[in-house]
Amino acid sequence: MAAHPSRTGRPGPPPALALAMALAMAMALAAGCARTRPAPGPPLPDLSRIAVLPVDRASVRPGQEKATCALSDTTFAASEVNPEQAEAVTRVLFELVEGDPRFRPVPEGRCLGLLGALLAADVKATQLRLIRAFGRELGADAVLYVKLFRFSEREGTAYGVRRPASVAFNLHLIRVADGAVLWRAAFDETQKPVSENLLALDTYRRRAVRWLTAAELARMGLEAALADLRRRLP
Repeated sequence: MAAHPSRTGRPGPPPALALAMALAMAMALAAGCARTRPAPGPPLPDLSRIAVLPVDRASVRPGQEKATCALSDTTFAASEVNPEQAEAVTRVLFELVEGDPRFRPVPEGRCLGLLGALLAADVKATQLRLIRAFGRELGADAVLYVKLFRFSEREGTAYGVRRPASVAFNLHLIRVADGAVLWRAAFDETQKPVSENLLALDTYRRRAVRWLTAAELARMGLEAALADLRRRLP
């Protein structure tokens, strides 16, 4: 196949190759639009001990397409999330807070034990009351609570998909003393090619030229959310 001259006079790549290179570069710069939406607010109070609970799963009935967060009234396109998927996001969450002495990840086994005891004492306890009770039992100033509404794996490979990964979750930082929501963020994204979204060219700059798995997409959202939370903490 003959090379085509460029404007500098040197042979350039064939049209088909040039198109492939352009598409690859576009995918590298903006394979989609992943936005973590922190709620605006002032700096946070000094919190020396933040309990980080395992990721909770939204309750989604068969055929249900949307679910609403009881803590923020935010509605997400939802799908059934299995325990293994929630555990995958929990592993990422715990990894990202590891080494920061303010954050104290709570193993799932301990959470289940506490939950059983708390429900035995108050079977009608609301979600917020349970989260605060967790925090008191753990001696925490606040609790970081994450709820997963959607975790749809890509169908295909890193370089071509029939269906891209799609993930939705939100995060709440809840003060144990009074139940106040001190901070929140939401992540609700489906990876898209640049041809469908030109608004976030820097989003995937650190990622390889490929389609992400659902766990990788979740990691991107958690990284952005936790970076915002750390900026606001004293």
